[in-house]
Amino acid sequence: MPARGTAVGLEERRLAYRWLARGVLLVVWSLVAWGTLLLLATLARVADEGLRPALAHLLPSRGASVWAWLNALSAALALAVGVVVGGLLVWARSSRAPKASSSGPDEAAGSGDVS
Repeated sequence: MPARGTAVGLEERRLAYRWLARGVLLVVWSLVAWGTLLLLATLARVADEGLRPALAHLLPSRGASVWAWLNALSAALALAVGVVVGGLLVWARSSRAPKASSSGPDEAAGSGDVS
């Protein structure tokens, strides 16, 4: 066993943190995927029952189980991820678009400096 604080010990700790972070990311993305499926199922229920009864099935009531709260949390997480990804796509598309020149017609024509 290497001494504490040596390069080998730090490398093992870094590797352990990397695997822990991968596990956490897997859980978070699994919740996002589950929340997306729940939101799609809720959208299908809206067509049959209407908006209010469909949302009542999604939102947990008083005294609900942990699973009901986890479902609501995963649906909210999926919605938040969708909004962020949509915003990033719109921002990337708008930053790639050619920008119109804010200069006047004289500057655009290249008249130059008036002396």
